[in-house]
Amino acid sequence: MPTVADLGQAIKRKHPGAYDDLDDADLGRKVRAKYPAYSDYEDEESAHKFSSTQVDLPPELAARILALGRKIPDEDLAEDGRETEAHVTIKYGLHTANADEGRKVLAGEPPIKLTLGKVSIFPAKETDTQRGGDQFDVVKVDVDSADLRRLNKKISGALAVTDTHPTYTPHATVAYVRPGLGKKY
Repeated sequence: MPTVADLGQAIKRKHPGAYDDLDDADLGRKVRAKYPAYSDYEDEESAHKFSSTQVDLPPELAARILALGRKIPDEDLAEDGRETEAHVTIKYGLHTANADEGRKVLAGEPPIKLTLGKVSIFPAKETDTQRGGDQFDVVKVDVDSADLRRLNKKISGALAVTDTHPTYTPHATVAYVRPGLGKKY
């Protein structure tokens, strides 16, 4: 995610000597405030390369997903462990961390309908779907939803995104377990 300091540096490169009296970050903040097109520039480096949008599961479904995770013994968990907020990601890879941009795209959308399916895994080293490389298997509940697929495409068409996972596979993550242990669950 680019920072306001990056924006300031880019402006200074484009206009040499014109803004030498301003710090890169201050210049970037001034430009961002004046021109909404630069709203993607963050004040500080983000801990994540991309952001996402998601739908939180209703409390009764969330409780069931989280209960599945609690059944997995601690010794089988990978570093990221059990999921703590039951949700389904609609789109990962957004270049903006500005939630208002996603809200605008999704404004007026009706409630999402989805069906929970079987427990399955994204195995470690499966690069098309894996959300963590070699470090873990992802234990998940499959989700079927025409609404989620439609919204995934809608966001992809409206916002700048990088598709890190080429196939959208709606799911609710239960836990991250050590490689090779996911099939137990």
